[in-house]
Amino acid sequence: MRVVKAGSHHADDMADKEKDTMESFDWKQKFDVSYTYIDSSDGFDRFHIENETGDGTITACAVFPGLQAVLLDFHLSRCDTPLTLNKDVMDMGYCIDGRFECNVNKQYCYFASAGDFSLGFFGKQESRGRFPTGRYLAINIFLDVKQFSQHHAQPLRELDIRMERIHALANTTSRCFVLRRSPELTAIEAAIADGFRKKSRSHLRIKIMELLLFLSNLDNASARETPAYLNKRHAALAEAVHERLTADGFGHITIEQLAAELKVGVTALKTSFKSVYGVPIYQYQKELRLQKAQQLLRETDLSISVIASRAGYTNPAKFSAAFKKRFGISPREYKLHNRAQKE
Repeated sequence: MRVVKAGSHHADDMADKEKDTMESFDWKQKFDVSYTYIDSSDGFDRFHIENETGDGTITACAVFPGLQAVLLDFHLSRCDTPLTLNKDVMDMGYCIDGRFECNVNKQYCYFASAGDFSLGFFGKQESRGRFPTGRYLAINIFLDVKQFSQHHAQPLRELDIRMERIHALANTTSRCFVLRRSPELTAIEAAIADGFRKKSRSHLRIKIMELLLFLSNLDNASARETPAYLNKRHAALAEAVHERLTADGFGHITIEQLAAELKVGVTALKTSFKSVYGVPIYQYQKELRLQKAQQLLRETDLSISVIASRAGYTNPAKFSAAFKKRFGISPREYKLHNRAQKE
């Protein structure tokens, strides 16, 4: 938080000018959600966001003139981005947890999972954005190339950060540059996330400069697009499987039955689903059953053995072991805990 001595009009004027400059680009245009201001501390603004699919928080910091960073903590299934292409602003995204899907042209969808980094231009991706697992924790950095370069010409030269090379990466393809699970990049992004936790703008400044240096030393050959993109037909197939599983309660349908219902091959079905949701269908079904069992334990008086049976377990002991492994508490303890809270 800026501290200004009373009566120091010059300092006030400088602070206002810097604030105006640093806020010349509005990152809120990226997300089609309802914003509610929470608080501000040390240059970090927090907002509660929501739409019809869920809610979350965004923490934003104007790091440099022309560069803004946001930490996204979403519990949403969808968030549209109704933008037109702006090649003056680069959009960097790093997925910390969860999964993200967006349309990039009429044929393909881009998918990001934990550890994935993307670099493109603001508005390059189409408006429909989905979070298949209902969770998305990520860092987004928005960089106005012209403004940033003008304000930091000397330090960029001294650090040998070549903005033209980063700009070329963003312009690599008709979609966007993708780097998947780079250990060096992961370490940098973890430090940037730590800067948000500490509410330290100086920390963010150092680490984002390090990120830009890292990117300026990459070349186009470093892009690994193939694993990150999926034909829209296959993405639609995965979504159809998900809707069928969630509509089926405990989801006792087999993969072969799903393939027959949807008139596709088993291999195509399994590959498409794992590409979108990050886990095999069987593992996802197991997760759905445990979540449904958790709901029944919380909301009904059914016995644990009955709930275990509905979840597909013939042996209640195996159900209890699976439940405790997933939620860190046994079904009996969970049931008693929730009953005590209601009394």
